[in-house]
Amino acid sequence: MRVLLILPFDRTWRRKGAFSTSIGYAPLTLTTLAALIPSDLHAEVDIVDEGVSQPKLDGNYDIVGITATASSSPRAWFLCAHWRARGAHVVVGGAHATLVPEEASQHADTVFIGLAERTWPQFLYDFAAGRPQAFYRHEPQRDCLPMPTPLRELLAPRYMKIPTIVANRGCRLNCDFCSIQHQWGKRGLTRPIEEVITEIRSHGAKRWIFLDPNIYSERAYSLALFNALTPLNIRWSGLSTLSIVDDGEIFEAMKRSGCEGLLLGLENLSQETMQQIGKPTNRVSEYRRQISKLRENGIASLGCFVLGFDEDTEQSIHQTIKDIPALGLDLVRFSVLTPLPGTSLHQRLVNENRILTNDLSLYDNEHIVFKPKNMSPERLQALLHDAWRESYQVKHILHRALSRPGSRWLRLAANIGFRLYAARLRREKVALFRPEG
Repeated sequence: MRVLLILPFDRTWRRKGAFSTSIGYAPLTLTTLAALIPSDLHAEVDIVDEGVSQPKLDGNYDIVGITATASSSPRAWFLCAHWRARGAHVVVGGAHATLVPEEASQHADTVFIGLAERTWPQFLYDFAAGRPQAFYRHEPQRDCLPMPTPLRELLAPRYMKIPTIVANRGCRLNCDFCSIQHQWGKRGLTRPIEEVITEIRSHGAKRWIFLDPNIYSERAYSLALFNALTPLNIRWSGLSTLSIVDDGEIFEAMKRSGCEGLLLGLENLSQETMQQIGKPTNRVSEYRRQISKLRENGIASLGCFVLGFDEDTEQSIHQTIKDIPALGLDLVRFSVLTPLPGTSLHQRLVNENRILTNDLSLYDNEHIVFKPKNMSPERLQALLHDAWRESYQVKHILHRALSRPGSRWLRLAANIGFRLYAARLRREKVALFRPEG
């Protein structure tokens, strides 16, 4: 059995030029799927991440597996047609297939809905027996979900040197624009902690990136995980809500475990907006104090903001851009509200006749695909560029990078990287804002 696994490119995640490399972190999906293939099937596996590698369109494969987001789905559907024409059995999974499985079924022979730790091996056995099914759905259970150690050696060496790992694939928040709960349910799924620790020990790296959607989603699990990490003497970064700062026991355990950085979904500087989108745990009035506590304890912060909520106006966005430096963040990232198909936000905007385009390649968090409530789409796109431009002026970069103790040169490099990324976004010319049909 020959198997090809593909992560398709999209507008922002794609290889550029023959000598291009990526400073992004290594994704886990393809390497985990490879590790899940039962050894008794004696499969030969190839992996292609089109974000960093040359696309592969030749070869003879029995199975071609493709994982897709909304923004990469046009490329995924092209790959489906290509490999089906070459005689392969094509399977599709990932966030987009989970959210809109009927759409995915129009392009693939088999569709995976939800996590694949149990369903992918079952499909492979079914395929070997000549009876593959059209759909495989993960059925959530109230237990831990074991996950094999990813076969990282199969990936091209074109990522940052810090390995990635996952412990908890869930988030209890209910943000209307987020797809996590639609994919994995409200509870999510935790991985056996001893399995996480074994993977870290066996790899040997002393710095890690946790890809958990919210490492503070399950309090008891987080505490046990942090306590188990402490003896390893590693340093790690991950994603969390700021409320972790005010949980004394958890925060102290997190510090001891080696946390050196957190990505924070701050989203907006309006408490009303936090209530409206389903994220009331974000207390905007406490942002500055909580971020200061992180900094005082040697934990860097990357604050992520979303522009285009219904409560946003031109004036409020300009004020947000003006107020961000006072928060004391080490890095800032901006995106625009994106109504991913299958989410409650998308359904609401469809009902309100506010979707501008069904070209999913534009659903990448950087392009306006809906009618904002209080401004034109063109104006919101311009405000996104204004936010990036203002926040990454040289004076702000130098202040964030050099005015605080710790890894100054690392912060400087990261800030410069975001400045270059923002400049590329401004240069891109895309015809937008015209409803289809």
